[in-house]
Amino acid sequence: MEFYNIVNIYADKFIPIFIRVMVMLAFIPFIGSTTTPVIVRTGIGLALTLLLVPIVNVNMQDPMRAVFEAFFVGAALGLIVRIVLGAIETAGQWMSISMGIGVAAVFNPQFGEVLGPMSLFYSLMGMGLFFILDIHHFFIEAIVRSFDITTVQYQGMFSAVLKLNELFFPLAFKIAAPIFLVQVLVNLSMGFLSRAMPQANIFFISFPLLIGVGITFMALTLGLTFMVMTKSFVHIKDAMMFLVK
Repeated sequence: MEFYNIVNIYADKFIPIFIRVMVMLAFIPFIGSTTTPVIVRTGIGLALTLLLVPIVNVNMQDPMRAVFEAFFVGAALGLIVRIVLGAIETAGQWMSISMGIGVAAVFNPQFGEVLGPMSLFYSLMGMGLFFILDIHHFFIEAIVRSFDITTVQYQGMFSAVLKLNELFFPLAFKIAAPIFLVQVLVNLSMGFLSRAMPQANIFFISFPLLIGVGITFMALTLGLTFMVMTKSFVHIKDAMMFLVK
């Protein structure tokens, strides 16, 4: 009965708030995953909406515009984290290919696609850091602050998301750089060995060597990888606050 009363009192702005929250949640790792039951995602979105309805203001002079702005702002905030997680996933895929294990495809339930084993590992590690660093709390703060915007600057938000997208490949390269370097050195060594010993079958030597050395250096540089990922998630907070200022 109380739920019905709340919806009845705030019916005019319930739908725009619910759309903005649900669109943003669709991009958040684990919560927006296809493996998470729809009823769970809807319940979380509904709970956040009921918390926001009494405290935020929505301009309902034009209902269609309010709904469109809700979708646009929610998508802009969600794309920020998806760009960073996509860069981490891409770095893992590059590592899998350079180590020669890219053919060992693994299904990633987070994004519903088939990836290399290293890509899945780094994707799950990035998702864990996302919640460990409480980045999801900043999303809640950003969604509340977004309602303080009287006029949505579509061009400014779009440009900000595109500017953050410029960090996609540099971030992926920073994560994969140590593995790339050692793989190049191993391949060069195998090339010199092949010239010095043409009768030896270098392929059967280099294949397990690339995997072993790659996994070893991945473990040794894990601390550096965590530092790079942590800094990238700090950029997420700054980008969100920039969008809703």
